[in-house]
Amino acid sequence: MKTTMAGALPEIRSAQETDFPAVEALLEAAHLGSEELSQHFENFFVAEIDGRLVGAIGLERHGKDGLLRSAAVDPQYQSKGIGRRFVETIISYAGQTGITRLVLLTTTAEAFFRSNGFSRVGRETISGEILNSAQFRYACPESAAVMVRALPLPL
Repeated sequence: MKTTMAGALPEIRSAQETDFPAVEALLEAAHLGSEELSQHFENFFVAEIDGRLVGAIGLERHGKDGLLRSAAVDPQYQSKGIGRRFVETIISYAGQTGITRLVLLTTTAEAFFRSNGFSRVGRETISGEILNSAQFRYACPESAAVMVRALPLPL
């Protein structure tokens, strides 16, 4: 972990099985559901500062689409660049695994994701396996913004 004048920079790393309870608690505190969390936990990343988990973000694979989900940062550590680093991590990871489009649903962070290259689209424009995810079926309200970002094909 590096330290700057602004404080400690978190380590962003792949989530481990032992992180599950802390991630689940973080998502609940952020009012984000943990539906099907255990089924996709192998594609989660966490931010840790001084041994304390302060953020999480996950990815669900649905064919060539990836569903970015469960992006949460402890309020005490928000506005410190952790969210942006999380999105960069997920974009890189998704691209390396052959995902060509990231999709997300949000009720609170549309401006944040727009600033990270996502565009809002109509829910009806989404098709394929991703519609079978809990997020699309029941976890996110119909009023949630649907956003997408195309990823370059891996070289």
